[in-house]
Amino acid sequence: MLQVWIDGDLVPAGEARVSVYDRGFRLGEGVFETFRAYGGHVFRRDAHLARAVRGASFLGFELDVDELARAVSRTAEANLPAHDGADSVVRLTATPGRLDPEAPFPGRPVGGPTVVVTSHPLALDPRVHRDGVTATSVPWARELPDVKAVSYLAATVAREHARARGADEALLTDADGAVLEGSGSNVFAVLAGVLVTPPASAGLLAGVTREVVLEVARAQGRQVEERSFAVAELTGADEAFLTATTREVMPLVRVDDVPVGDGRPGPVTAALHEGYRAEVRREAAAAG
Repeated sequence: MLQVWIDGDLVPAGEARVSVYDRGFRLGEGVFETFRAYGGHVFRRDAHLARAVRGASFLGFELDVDELARAVSRTAEANLPAHDGADSVVRLTATPGRLDPEAPFPGRPVGGPTVVVTSHPLALDPRVHRDGVTATSVPWARELPDVKAVSYLAATVAREHARARGADEALLTDADGAVLEGSGSNVFAVLAGVLVTPPASAGLLAGVTREVVLEVARAQGRQVEERSFAVAELTGADEAFLTATTREVMPLVRVDDVPVGDGRPGPVTAALHEGYRAEVRREAAAAG
């Protein structure tokens, strides 16, 4: 039986309830984080939680990082039997709490923050890593890019726009046409042997997986550059890939119906993905 953490306790998923007056539901206020649990180990848990706490503070409410850590780890462990020990996706959602429906808009939160953690089995198509993924560019960017906000409308609409055009992912671009990020991923390109990714200062959500890949690339002795690039430069790259928590490192083989490089997953992508998996194994072993 799946269990959900809600406001301090694990309860059966079918019994989990959130108020209809919750500000996350009514106003889209709040933050979320998605984790991948390898067996029972939640990879880079603390990095995700640090971002959640920063985002909540920006939105005007405070979260207890130790309580969040306990909630995430306990939820992952409690649901391990239901997942038959397989990898899982753990999601933390935190909002400022309930609104007072009688107070003038937007009012102040009442009752303290709402914290919900869920877990479900990871569903991953093996073709993502074997054959790569495709993307289409869209001319808009994320609101409040430094905050992984519950209000995920720009990313959701972008992803649906991409799917309607037969692509797996949408690449958000700025007013000058520079690539920022995917709707749920960060983007990297190998340009003349240099690993390039847009800088966080360009207005994107710098992912935890992105940071791990940068660490791995430098450890492998690769030249790394954080700078902006246009879609045309991306399609002219030697190879490219996307990074995301649940899907790790995904070869990007086609953008706007134009092949990237030779249109196949490249060797740098493969080496970085293996380095990423090695870091997962190292962290899990260190955690015991």
